[in-house]
Amino acid sequence: MAELDVGRHCQVERCRRLDFLPFVCDGCSGVFCLEHRSRESHSCPEVTVLSERPKSETCPSHLCSFRDCAERELVPIMCPYCEKNFCLRHRHQSDHRCEQLEIPKPRMAATQKLVQDIIDSKTGETASKRRKGAKNSEMAAKVALMKLKAHAAGDKSLPQTERIYFEVFLPKGSKEKRRAMFFCRGWSVGKATDFAAALASLKNDNNRLTAKVATGYNFP
Repeated sequence: MAELDVGRHCQVERCRRLDFLPFVCDGCSGVFCLEHRSRESHSCPEVTVLSERPKSETCPSHLCSFRDCAERELVPIMCPYCEKNFCLRHRHQSDHRCEQLEIPKPRMAATQKLVQDIIDSKTGETASKRRKGAKNSEMAAKVALMKLKAHAAGDKSLPQTERIYFEVFLPKGSKEKRRAMFFCRGWSVGKATDFAAALASLKNDNNRLTAKVATGYNFP
């Protein structure tokens, strides 16, 4: 009866153990057992070759040219403008303060000023006049508000913090065309309308249901 050819013997001379699941070294392609599967355990020739190589050959690196930077990269990263080598952190022109870096001029600001000068020359308006006009408009609005508050009618018991002022335009036939009034901020529109009508002595039927409204729906 023929013997089954299963497994391989370890190639280490002092071992020669039969291993049914042998390991193949990816360095020297030898066959080894579990105990001698690592390169160091079977004195792999590839380990000796790598240890004898200079460090520059085993791990080539490129030093960054930026001042006070000691970073190294495996591949060179050259700046196409100053033609110096840099690390990943300093690879951009702005990052390594490139000698050939061109700072863009503020063209848009100059263009905007030119356009505004042309407009001012056509309209005769300058920046100082615009500022003066804005201040005058703001002052006029404050004066108008002060006059409105001085002549406004309303519930005097309301605190100043709860008052809101309006210039109310009255309907045709009234003695006055408009009148300054103040109301409470928390009032509804209906309550403010009723209060304004009372102040102006106007007929007010907003709070009454007419017969037409009351009987305007037919129920089954």
